[in-house]
Amino acid sequence: MKRNVSPLTGLLLILGLLGFSCQKETVNGDWQRDTLATADNSNKAANEKRIYVSNLEELYAAVNNPDNAGSRVILAPGVYVLDAGYPNGGRLELQRDMTLQGQAGEPAAVLIDESSLPASSFQIPSASTGGIRLGRGTNILEWLSVKGVRPGINGFSVIETDLPSSEAFIEISHVHVNVNGNRIGINIRNRLGEHAGRKIYAKLEHNEVFGAVNFFGFGLMAVNINGASNSLIQISMRGNYVYGNKVGFIVNNAAQSSNLLNSRIEITSHADRFEGNGVALDPSGGVNSGSSTVANNNSTYFKIYGTSLRNNNPDGQPQLLPLNGALPGAIYAACGYNSVNSINGYNRVSNNILKMELFGCDISNNNGTDINAYAAWCPPAAVLAGTNNLVDLHLHGVSALATVEAVHSSPAEPAGTNVVSVYRN
Repeated sequence: MKRNVSPLTGLLLILGLLGFSCQKETVNGDWQRDTLATADNSNKAANEKRIYVSNLEELYAAVNNPDNAGSRVILAPGVYVLDAGYPNGGRLELQRDMTLQGQAGEPAAVLIDESSLPASSFQIPSASTGGIRLGRGTNILEWLSVKGVRPGINGFSVIETDLPSSEAFIEISHVHVNVNGNRIGINIRNRLGEHAGRKIYAKLEHNEVFGAVNFFGFGLMAVNINGASNSLIQISMRGNYVYGNKVGFIVNNAAQSSNLLNSRIEITSHADRFEGNGVALDPSGGVNSGSSTVANNNSTYFKIYGTSLRNNNPDGQPQLLPLNGALPGAIYAACGYNSVNSINGYNRVSNNILKMELFGCDISNNNGTDINAYAAWCPPAAVLAGTNNLVDLHLHGVSALATVEAVHSSPAEPAGTNVVSVYRN
């Protein structure tokens, strides 16, 4: 299967300029740490300070006060239209260990509306960012709705996890995200050298993310990028519904302006629904788009249980066609992806791993091949994407009915070190 040179080059160039900012099996200690931290947070919840707000001024006053670190901010029903006249360009930047909560059981009762924010509100000195920013200690967002900027503003992410820290625990649950005019809905991100070695432990549960059709249109994104080497992202997902986006969930370890080395992303999905997107899942091990950078020794692991990957790549909806180089369908898996369209791109993604295990997943009605898998890909002018890039795709139970097209290396690699392995049982 051949593709034209991917627009991903432009994507990574833009994201790199904006500062957009792994080899063995799962490290059990990290997962245990996540579990223990969650239990510890539950014990603290009973004693946390609660702040009740009912209008925009009270919301900003509560969120922007450092003395409210560790508090739970609870919003009364209503619409909160963010205003660039407030501090931080009108963004909501949660204090350390702060929770922002709407009305329990009624996510539609509270709407945080970013649609009046200008493009400048999504810019900080080193990067582009989100209208709601998390990432200090333990930050929780729950039981509310969020709407992105109006089309034409081209805001970055609706929800972002890039607040400065060496370790962050993120929980987003029962949140409805209308991406609207933003480029990304929820962005779980380690960016630039400032996040080198940073660890993010995230839970996404019972959320809806839809309407990401602006620019490259990512509903969800998880990325270590541009100097954020030796970093880790772990995400536990359950009961989310991601639909109507160009790309439902894009996952990668990427280099564009700086090398990206030894970083890792681990994702577990239980009973999620990725339906009606251009492509549902777009995971990579290592991605490079710089002629002097490399993305080496990175890894991405997906374990997916009972998740629906149906009805993606629908006819008659050109607004959902992926523009980042992904082939439409259920899964576009490219372990080593090098988009430099010249001989300067020779051998710039190596020793990366992408492993996906799908158990009892309905992968159907995706208007063509369900899963496209490449161990290594680059434009013909680059000759060789890299070496020793490995895709392991395990399809269990009904998942094994999915149609798969596997390419070891494009262009072909004579040494045969880039390998896609598909297992059905």
